[in-house]
Amino acid sequence: MNYKKTFKQIINLISKSKNIVLTTHLIPDGDAIGCELAFYHYLKAKGKKVNIINHSTTPDNYKFLDTRKVIKLFRENKEKNIKLIEKADLIFLLDTNEYDRTKGLSEYITKAQSKKICIDHHLGNNGKLFDVYLSDTEVPATAILLYKLIKFDNEKYINKNVAVNLYAGIMTDTGSFRFPRTTAETFIICADLVKKGADPVAIYEETYNKLKKEKIKLLGKFIDSLTFHNNNSLAIGVITQQDLKNYNAEVHDIEGFSTVIMSIEGIKVGIVIVEMKNDIKCSFRSKGNINVRNFAKYFGGGGHKNAAGATFPLQNPHHLKNKLIKYYNKLLVK
Repeated sequence: MNYKKTFKQIINLISKSKNIVLTTHLIPDGDAIGCELAFYHYLKAKGKKVNIINHSTTPDNYKFLDTRKVIKLFRENKEKNIKLIEKADLIFLLDTNEYDRTKGLSEYITKAQSKKICIDHHLGNNGKLFDVYLSDTEVPATAILLYKLIKFDNEKYINKNVAVNLYAGIMTDTGSFRFPRTTAETFIICADLVKKGADPVAIYEETYNKLKKEKIKLLGKFIDSLTFHNNNSLAIGVITQQDLKNYNAEVHDIEGFSTVIMSIEGIKVGIVIVEMKNDIKCSFRSKGNINVRNFAKYFGGGGHKNAAGATFPLQNPHHLKNKLIKYYNKLLVK
């Protein structure tokens, strides 16, 4: 895909802006955090005032990327963060194409008079909601789009800080280079990022090999909750609020649990149900041509063909599981 026209539009708007705000979806993953921090360092190198404001806390295994502790949590100083959003000349939504996915920030971003740019790789047709919309659902990570944008501007901006964060974004969103859409280009880009300072061993070690014992115990509880359906092709696991309290865990500690489900022989679809304080979050994963995005969309969610999610009103998570099984047979199996 030729992005040159869109790249020029984005770079032109950046050049005209002084105050820029970056944000991403709630419960951010490695691609979201990596994109924000890579773009932060790029914009700072261009002399811009930049603020990253997120709804959710940064997961522990990605905090090593935020060496300067620049990511702001919206609710920690809501009044000040609202003023930063209102003052911004330019606001970027990274790794999401829906304002609602920024949760607490959504109301203030949509009201802001600034120009708004989306850079994302998820399915969805929300381009009309933004002044500039850079989207490619064929790339395995939003970080790849940022790499191409920054390189198009000037390769000198891909310094070590930018390289480390972009590499982390690509590595995590490709499942360490094993998910579909991981192409030869993916490895070529990552090789360039390694040349520019990204250490693949260190990034992997920090991301995956420093799990807290509480998360391991929570994973054991999750595995114990698994039930199997539809001739063992569907697996569902449940984490309750009590489970989170028992293991002193946060919702971001559940990242990767869906991968455990999908590693089970014969499983074609995996569902993770997490009871939160005010609602229930569900992650859907699938293999092959089973489109869980459409399944998630039925419930007001979204995502990719093989990886999607949705939020449900607070209810008994086990009752919700039974409902999902019913709809699974109605929608997906059909």
